[in-house]
Amino acid sequence: MLPRMSGSRPVASENPPAEPSPKSSADAPQASSRRSSLPAWLDRVLGTTWGRLLFSILSGTLLFLACADFDIWPLAWIGMVPLLWVLLDGDGQPRTQQPFFYGMVAGMFANGGGFYWIVGLLQRFGHLPWIAAAPLFLLLIAYQALTFGLFAVIVCRLRMHLGVKVTWLAPLVWVACELCVPYVFPWYLSITQAWVPTVIQIADITGPLGVSFLLVLSNGALFDVLHAIGRAKPGRRLRAFLGTPLLAVGTIVLCLAYGTVRIHQVDEARTRAEKLRVGVVQANVGIHEKFVPGLREQQHALHLSLSQQLSSQGADLILWPESSYPYAMPRPVPGDWPVGDRRKVQSGFQTPIVFGALTVDRKGAGDYDMFNTAIMLDKEGKAVGTFDKNFLLIFGEYLPFAHELDFLRRAIPEISNFSRGTETTTFPIDVRGKRYSLGPMICYEDIIPAFGRRLFADKNPPNLMVNITNDAWFGATSEPYEHLALAVFRAVEHRVELVRAVNTGVSAFVDAAGRIYEKGPSVDPQLQPDAKPVTLIADMALLPPGGLFQRIGETFGFLCLCAVMLLGALSRQRAGAPLRFGLLVGGSAVLHGSVLVGGLLFPSGVSALYAVLLHRGENALPEALVFAASWQLLLMLSIAALGLGIFCGRKPSKRPPTMELIGAVCATTVLPVTLLGRMEGNTGAVVIVSGLTVVVALLARRLGAKLRRGNAQVQPS
Repeated sequence: MLPRMSGSRPVASENPPAEPSPKSSADAPQASSRRSSLPAWLDRVLGTTWGRLLFSILSGTLLFLACADFDIWPLAWIGMVPLLWVLLDGDGQPRTQQPFFYGMVAGMFANGGGFYWIVGLLQRFGHLPWIAAAPLFLLLIAYQALTFGLFAVIVCRLRMHLGVKVTWLAPLVWVACELCVPYVFPWYLSITQAWVPTVIQIADITGPLGVSFLLVLSNGALFDVLHAIGRAKPGRRLRAFLGTPLLAVGTIVLCLAYGTVRIHQVDEARTRAEKLRVGVVQANVGIHEKFVPGLREQQHALHLSLSQQLSSQGADLILWPESSYPYAMPRPVPGDWPVGDRRKVQSGFQTPIVFGALTVDRKGAGDYDMFNTAIMLDKEGKAVGTFDKNFLLIFGEYLPFAHELDFLRRAIPEISNFSRGTETTTFPIDVRGKRYSLGPMICYEDIIPAFGRRLFADKNPPNLMVNITNDAWFGATSEPYEHLALAVFRAVEHRVELVRAVNTGVSAFVDAAGRIYEKGPSVDPQLQPDAKPVTLIADMALLPPGGLFQRIGETFGFLCLCAVMLLGALSRQRAGAPLRFGLLVGGSAVLHGSVLVGGLLFPSGVSALYAVLLHRGENALPEALVFAASWQLLLMLSIAALGLGIFCGRKPSKRPPTMELIGAVCATTVLPVTLLGRMEGNTGAVVIVSGLTVVVALLARRLGAKLRRGNAQVQPS
C-alpha cells in the first residue's frame, strides 16, 4: 500500500507495508496491479534470473553485430529493447532490484564482441599466454561496460517515481552516460551508423552523441509501443502509436530530412571547391619488420618506389602512414637529407609529402626525449611543418609515472615512453597559386571530438584533414574498420574532407558528408606475408570549415546531462528522500580543494602529480599550477551546493547514499575535467583521477557511517 501524498510531502499510511521475507529473492519482479502487456510466456521468462540474463546477452549481441565490421546497422535501432524489457515491466516500473548487474552483462557482451581483438593484441605483442590475456580482456570490457550499467540503474531509479515515458527518458540517460564515462577506447553507439550518411549528418550540430540519442529514442519508442499494444483493447491498438511514439518518429524523420538536405549542400560545395590530388601509400609492412636492421632499407625503398608511381599519376600531395619512415629524425627537423643519403625522403620525386617519423631531442649523454611526429616537406624538401602527437595511448605509447618511478620503466621495457606534444598546428600548401591548410592527426586522434575542435580552433583552420595511422598492431580484425567508422564523424562535424594513410589499412578518402568514396584493404602481414602494397589516389575538395559543432562542442550532451540531474532531484523529492546531493558534492570538493592548496604551497608535490597525469613532461609545473588554480571556480560552485544541501537536508536514511555519492564524485571529477579541457582525450589520466577519488569517497563514507553508529551507541537511552 503506497503512502498518501499531501501536497509534495509524503504522509505515512496507516498500514505500512510489511517487511519482505528473508527468504524472498532480492531479484524477484515487482507485483503489478495491471495485467501484463507482454505475452504470458515472455513474462514467465523475464520473471526468472536466467531469462533476464538471456535477454541482456541478446541486447549486447545485437549491438555489437550492428558495429563494424559486422555492419548489420539496423539492429542498433532495436537492439536495446530486450534490455529495457529486463529492466522495466509493463507499467514502466523496475522489474528487478539488480539493474546494474544486467546492464553490465549487456555491456560486456556488446564490448566483448566489439573489442575481441584485445586478446590477440595481448598475446602477439604483449607476449602473454591466453590464461593471462583473458582476465585482462574481461577487466577491460567490464570497465567499458560501465555505460550500460549506469544507464540501467539510472533509468530504473528515475522511472520508479516519475511518469516520464521511456521513449524520452532512455535517450537522455544514455547520452549523459556516454558523455561522462571516460573510455579507454573511446566509442559511441553512433559508430553503428557510420556507413549510413543520412543518419549521421546531425553530428555537425550535436556530435556523435546526437546520433546515439536517435538510436536510443527509437528503442525507447518501440518499448513503449509494444507495451501499449499489449495493454490496449482489440480495436484500439492503433492509439498505441499516437502521442509520444509518434513524436519520436517525427523527430527521427526530421533529422533524416536534415541529413538529406545537408548531403545535397555538401555535393554542391564540393563541385565548386578547389581540388587537391592526394596519393596514399599503404605498404602493408608488419609491425615487427618496421625497424629491423637490414629490412628497413628495403621498406624505405618500397615507400620511395610507390611514391614515384603516385607522383607520375599527378599527385599534388603524398601521404605515408604513422611511423612509416624507418630512421629517427633530429629535432628541430632540418628538412630532407642530401642527395645520395640513404635516409633521403624525396628520392625520385619532388612532390610535397606528409609522413610519420620518430623525432629525437637529445639533451645530453644518454638523455633524450622521443616524439611521435608528423612531418611535411614541400617539393624542394624543406620542412614546412611538424606536429607532435598530443594524445598518447596509455600503456601503448607511455607508461604513467615512468619518469618519476624508474623501476617501472625497467620492469616493462617493451612499452614505449614518448613525450607528449602540447600544441596543434596546420600545414600550409599552395594549390594553383592559392594558399590552403592541412590539419594533421596522428593515429586515434581522429576519433576524439575534442581534438578535432582544438585543431579547427587554429588561426589557420584546415581545409583538409590528414590522418596518419599505424593499425598494424591489430591485424585484419574489426579494429581498423571500427577506427575508420569513428573517424568518419570528424568529417561531418567540421564539413571538411578527410584522407587517412594507414600502414596495413584501412586507408580511405572521406568526403565532408562522411561518405567513403575509396578505401584500401585491411591486411595482417603475419598471416598474409604475400600481401601486396597498395596505393590510392583521389581528388580531395578543399572546403572552408563549417558545422555548428565547432563552436558549441558537446553542448547537446551537457543539456541531456542537466535534464537527467533535474529529473533525479525531482525523483528524490517525489520519493520523500532527503536531498543530500549538495552535501556530498561539497564533501567531495574538499579533495580538490586540498589539491589546489597543496599545489600552490608545495609546487613540487601535489601539482607535480597532475603534471604526471597530464603527461606534460619535466616542464609541466606551470601548466599543473594553472590546472590546480582552475578548481577555484569548482570550489565556489560546490560551496553554493553545500549550502543548498544543508538547507534541504533531513535526517540520515538507514541506507547509505551510494549512488548519490558516486554521482557527486563524478560531478566533481569527471565533468570538470571534461569542461576545463585539460585532459580531453587523455583517458588514462581521467580514469586514474576519477578512480582514486571514488575510492577515497567510498572509504570516507564507510568511516562516517561507522562514526555515526559509534556515537549512537554511546548516547544515553
